[in-house]
Amino acid sequence: MTIAQIRTVAIDQALTDPEWRFAQGPLTRIQGYAIVLTNERGISGHGYFRAMPPWSEPLAAMKACFDHLAEALPGRDEAEIGAIMDELDRRLHGVPTVKGGIECALYDLRARTLGVPLHDLYGGRRQESFANTRIIPLKSAAKMAEVAEALVAAGFKHLKVKVSGDPALDIDRVRSVRAAVGPEIRLMIDANESYTPKLAVQAINAMARFGLDLVEQPTAATDFKGFIAVARALDVPVEADESAQDLPSIMRIAEAGAVESINLRILNLGGPSRTREAIAICRAAGIGYRFGAVFGSSIVHAHTVHLAASLPQPRFPHEFSEMALLTGDRFSGIAVEAGRVPVPAGAGTGLVLEEG
Repeated sequence: MTIAQIRTVAIDQALTDPEWRFAQGPLTRIQGYAIVLTNERGISGHGYFRAMPPWSEPLAAMKACFDHLAEALPGRDEAEIGAIMDELDRRLHGVPTVKGGIECALYDLRARTLGVPLHDLYGGRRQESFANTRIIPLKSAAKMAEVAEALVAAGFKHLKVKVSGDPALDIDRVRSVRAAVGPEIRLMIDANESYTPKLAVQAINAMARFGLDLVEQPTAATDFKGFIAVARALDVPVEADESAQDLPSIMRIAEAGAVESINLRILNLGGPSRTREAIAICRAAGIGYRFGAVFGSSIVHAHTVHLAASLPQPRFPHEFSEMALLTGDRFSGIAVEAGRVPVPAGAGTGLVLEEG
């Protein structure tokens, strides 16, 4: 089947918590586009890209990149996903978020044409649903404890506490959350690069007494030696996130051997194919991996859930449920149920785009 039409649908979402923030700043609104690829039989597949300035290019720039790449798609055989992505790389360097959205749409289109769930294209389903880690954003220690209690009441058993690089405040935040949720709930922290290496070792080892499974990106991604030194010095397993945004970086981390988990996102890496390459690197190096939080339309989560369904259960739970924090989505068909996210049923991702 050949690709007959390419179009986009704007998606403008707001966070239900207007005070949501992390160490790098507040986050209140996500703007992006659903990608719709339609073949000659009228079957459509869906992808997505979004902007998060200052952490990404502005949306207008990303849309211009998409429009340029989309010119290469009409008349192409939808089954030739690898060849199409090679051509897009030749046509324009970089823009992994946009290319990742296009490749997601190609995979969804192919699965829907074949009448099979998306995970069939990745080797078939191993998992039917996933326990999820939910984020507790930066607030006062008391308010973060309240958020934690509410999430546990909603069925979540794994929580990620955001910290900000202030040792006294962060220790109080973790202490308060642990006191609120009790000893059975699993906790991890995410510093989003906010600590210096020496301070990270001191502060995070102090937080470890409250029971931490993992610490995500404690120090700056630009200081690779410092990050690895901290990973070796901490009593808590360390996960790379901002340090692991492309395949060469993931390979470098794997070679260093100190990190115990890599945080992966399909859009950041440029699509499902490169994400599977990243997973292969992690597995060959004996490093854990999991899918991190994405703020944007649930179609991204559906693509990620289907890929995750084809893989072994992770050591540390994925983060598929931040979609519950956003309003204004145009897709339906995936939801959080008592702290878990089931694999959507149906052909392709199983999601439905509502354009009205």
